Amino acid sequence: MKSNLDRTNLDIVRHWWATQSNSRALREYRRLRLLTDGLLDHLERLNMEHPQGRELDDATRDAISGVLAQVPAPSRQSFRECRTVQEALDGVFELKGDLRRQALPDEVLLSWDSETDQEA
Repeated sequence: MKSNLDRTNLDIVRHWWATQSNSRALREYRRLRLLTDGLLDHLERLNMEHPQGRELDDATRDAISGVLAQVPAPSRQSFRECRTVQEALDGVFELKGDLRRQALPDEVLLSWDSETDQEA
């Protein structure tokens, strides 16, 4: 038979673990968001310099591969092969949305202020 103290301690540990899991998910999401934001910046500059369209060069392909290597496997597999800068841009935007959906459950998003990049 468990005492009230045992049940309370167990509830405290469960709550602490859930809070830590949410914090880890937010930190990982922020890290991946910074990586994908840097890649987006590079791709957008290329897209502005070549409004008529452009094939991806080796350096850009390497940058995409480097970012994808750090992304969780389910999200990485959803990124389609691309030939042009515009296709890569579209893929990175989809990747960012997928990362957000997978990493941050709705209840975490409610406690997170994206404008200040801080937990509420």
